[in-house]
Amino acid sequence: MNPQHQRTFLTTAALLSLAAFLGGCAVANNAIRSDFTDFNNIIQYNQTQQMLLNLVRMHFRESPMFLQAGSLTASYESHVGASLGASVESPGNTKTAEAGVSYSFSTKPTVSYIPVEGKNYVQQFLAEISPDTFCLLLRSGWPVAELVDLLVERVTLPAGNSLVNNRTAASDPEFRTFVTTLREAQQNGQLSVISTNASFALAIGTNITPLHLFQFRSLCDVMFAASKNTQTPPEQARRVKAGKANGVLDIRVSKSPLNDSMVWIKYAGYYYSISHDDLRSKDMLALLMQLYRIQAAPAGAAPILTIPAR
Repeated sequence: MNPQHQRTFLTTAALLSLAAFLGGCAVANNAIRSDFTDFNNIIQYNQTQQMLLNLVRMHFRESPMFLQAGSLTASYESHVGASLGASVESPGNTKTAEAGVSYSFSTKPTVSYIPVEGKNYVQQFLAEISPDTFCLLLRSGWPVAELVDLLVERVTLPAGNSLVNNRTAASDPEFRTFVTTLREAQQNGQLSVISTNASFALAIGTNITPLHLFQFRSLCDVMFAASKNTQTPPEQARRVKAGKANGVLDIRVSKSPLNDSMVWIKYAGYYYSISHDDLRSKDMLALLMQLYRIQAAPAGAAPILTIPAR
């Protein structure tokens, strides 16, 4: 191979390698962008599934179990290779030249999960929801009637009478009337949260009701109340305790996955799901997820379960 041909050959190989390298950079950038969205969607869906699973567990009088995503790491590897070759044959003096470029790219994501236990469990699930959290949710736009019905155990009015949020309690009709008053005040723009010397209060028209008169539930209590809205297969009726659903959501049961499900889980041979067009149920599930995140303690330092994502 004469020098001119050799230079041309080397230049071509270098250009091919550069093109492969630049193309690899574009592949890596696109992979990072798409993976970020994919990871976000997967973790969000898994957390929603986890909430639904624990609601079903509590319906069947089983203990809830939550795994908290502690960390997500992803490593990206790119490799560009080039090969050159030349041969000269005699006596015909045949000249051949070969050039090859290879490129490979791989992603290795890893998710670490930590069981929510000990003090973190107490803080997140057993501690009473604070008035601050109630006010935060109310000011962020959640309907007051749904918040009170789901989060409040009882209200002691300034007159001294105690209204219990329980369908079987003697004071439950008065509690429903109080909730209706709050709903109508909010719809008419006459409900607001105000600060007092000690805490917060609800201004219902001209009436002031301090929030320290509200006894709030824990997240565990809220989930237990919501779990009563789970449909029960007839042959498993003896596994649950009879209770009246409060209608805040509808968890359906079926023998196979339903096509219109927003989220579903499989439990004890049946599929439990929430429908895409059941807006009330979707709203209540979103509220439970917000409470779960608000109450969450910081993730621990040492992951217990590490799963390579595929």
